[in-house]
Amino acid sequence: MERYRADLLLTMSGDQSPIPDGVVDVDGGRVVWSGPASGAPDRGDATVHRIDGILMPGMVNIHCHTPMVLLRGAGEGLPVDRWLHEVMWPREGRLTPEDVRVGMQAGAAELLANGITTSVEMYFHGDAVARGAAGAGLRCLVTAPVIEDAQLDRFGTWEGQLEEMVATRERWASNDLIEVGLGPHAAYSLSDECLRRIAEIASETGMLVHIHVAEQEWEDSAVRGRSGMSAPAYLESLGLLEGRALAAHAVWMSDDDIETLARNGVAVAHCPCSNSKHGSGVARVLDLTEAGVRVGLGTDGPASHHRLDLFEEMRMAIRLARQKAGDAGVLPAQQALHMATAGAADCIDRADLGRLAPGSRADMVQVSASEPALHPVIPGEDDPVARVVWSGSPRAVRSVWVGGRQVVEDGRVISIDTSSVRSEMVRRARRLAG
Repeated sequence: MERYRADLLLTMSGDQSPIPDGVVDVDGGRVVWSGPASGAPDRGDATVHRIDGILMPGMVNIHCHTPMVLLRGAGEGLPVDRWLHEVMWPREGRLTPEDVRVGMQAGAAELLANGITTSVEMYFHGDAVARGAAGAGLRCLVTAPVIEDAQLDRFGTWEGQLEEMVATRERWASNDLIEVGLGPHAAYSLSDECLRRIAEIASETGMLVHIHVAEQEWEDSAVRGRSGMSAPAYLESLGLLEGRALAAHAVWMSDDDIETLARNGVAVAHCPCSNSKHGSGVARVLDLTEAGVRVGLGTDGPASHHRLDLFEEMRMAIRLARQKAGDAGVLPAQQALHMATAGAADCIDRADLGRLAPGSRADMVQVSASEPALHPVIPGEDDPVARVVWSGSPRAVRSVWVGGRQVVEDGRVISIDTSSVRSEMVRRARRLAG
């Protein structure tokens, strides 16, 4: 039994109020008790860890392409359609499984150092993604993309891609860190036949369907030209929204589209920094949440948005929502932190993540008490959640645990040899760049 006693505890569970002098008890990789130290049960046999500063749940990144650290910075200034076809897909067509494993492991170290303990990944060679994440100690929901494009024909037919993802799910079924889902790229990039088959597999297996939806304005006309419907309506007609579904971006949404997502229980991965970088538009986050749609935060890939930083995403989400609404009171800090922790976990139907409550995974982050940006603390005026959201950064992350196993200590990743992994990543990135 391990007991973690912190100056301040954010459980993101129950009423989500900060708990001064809080305790989290961990056994077998799960939380067995959390709350104020004054009410903690007697654990005479527990090893006690004193946590200076804030202890909070590990953050959950619900839309990412982490192995794109290999392509970071390429195609700067291009809109998404040109960026994909002119820069990304030609390089990705040269990827090997070992490239992806190394890129994922290097990126996983970055995610962990930034306080992100779970990432929902959409990238080629799904088994290599899983190996890279697990090797670094990162929890990961792997959804390799299914795509039909001549530039990417080396990944095989869509039928073969789907067969491989189902096989990958079976290979990793017993691994505590890895879950495998389905990653159809988008409504505009796949055939009706392929999308229908994905819907069938999802229905048969319960696998999460993770798909880009309405990221760019031109997507609507592309899908309507083929189907006569918007992307959400089209996906609904094919049965793709009936099970566990996660829509990435969801920027160009009509009222009817939002109602379609809400009616089907589809969750949305909001990626405000990536959307801003590519000039894709501003998602209607307030309208989505008001309609009852679950919304969490994603960094997107480190090629489309250079940083794997959910602190930055929280602030950008708030700023864009307030700018769009013309109201400084909307999307408060508490809601933004929820979207990066428990709310994000709920988007992927993982109530055991993103919170520190009995039964949840012991995925935890220590935020330093000495980080200058988190000071001064004025008694009677302090809002710890606002401090974390507005002033927190990867620099403030001191320690991280995944399933009770420490993977970051004193701000340094200890689960892998980061120096050698990053050197190998740079070598491979240069080869892909030609």
